[in-house]
Amino acid sequence: MKTKQISVTEYASKIDPNHFRANRKNPNAKITQQAIKYRIINNMHLPEVIKYNRVGKVHVLTVDANF
Repeated sequence: MKTKQISVTEYASKIDPNHFRANRKNPNAKITQQAIKYRIINNMHLPEVIKYNRVGKVHVLTVDANF
């Protein structure tokens, strides 16, 4: 299985918001970086993320190459 490493910014821009609980005020809004970092800090599941690393202050997410 091929994987690639992406930043939280790239993940936030590409992930389908339907994988997360619906935002009640604006259901079509993209997922924010803050929401992703919150999930990382609280050990919550991130859809399509295989592994998570922290390099210095940068969060690196490992996802499938087709992501």
